[in-house]
Amino acid sequence: MTFVQRRNKLIQSLADYLGCPVLLASQVQPEADVPFVVYSVTADYIPENTLGDISLDDAADPEMVSVDRREMPTATFSFTVCSSNHFVMSDDGTEEYIYGADEAAEYSANAQGFFLHSGFFAIEKAGFVVVDVANSSNRDVLESDEMGRRYGFDVTLRYTRTDSFAVDTIDAVKTVQKEEV
Repeated sequence: MTFVQRRNKLIQSLADYLGCPVLLASQVQPEADVPFVVYSVTADYIPENTLGDISLDDAADPEMVSVDRREMPTATFSFTVCSSNHFVMSDDGTEEYIYGADEAAEYSANAQGFFLHSGFFAIEKAGFVVVDVANSSNRDVLESDEMGRRYGFDVTLRYTRTDSFAVDTIDAVKTVQKEEV
C-alpha cells in the first residue's frame, strides 16, 4: 500500500468517526459548512536513520530475485478543526446558538481521542501506529469581519515503507583455470 493510500484510509476513518468532512489543506475548492477539519502532511518521510531491513524474495519472473528494503519511518500530520459562531436547528425545531470556539475545541478533543484510543483499529488497518499526539491549541484566524475559530494539533505516525527492485539470478558459477604458459 502506498503512503497516499494509507493516508486516504486514515482520513476517511477519522471523518467517519467525527461525522464531519476532513479535507486536505490548501486545495482550490469551496469551503465546507462548519464544522470541518483541514489537515496537512507536514512531513511524510522522517527516516529512522538505519540501513533498513534488506531481504531477497522471489520475483514474478523466475529468473529474477526481488531485493527489498523495509524501514519504519514516521510521518507528521497537522489537523485543524474549523468553526464559527452559528445557529443550528435542534430536534424540537428551535434554533440553538453555537459558539465556534467551543465547537472547534470539542471536535479537536474528539479527533485527539481518535488517535489516542478510539481509532486504534482503524489506524492499524490504514497501516499506521501512533507515536505522539501533541496538545490541542488555539489556531484562530481573522476572516474579513469575523474570527474563524480553530483548534488543532499534530500527530506523529509510524508506518512500514518498502522499496524493491528486481535483479537477475546467477544460474551457475563457472570456474576457469588459468593455463600455464
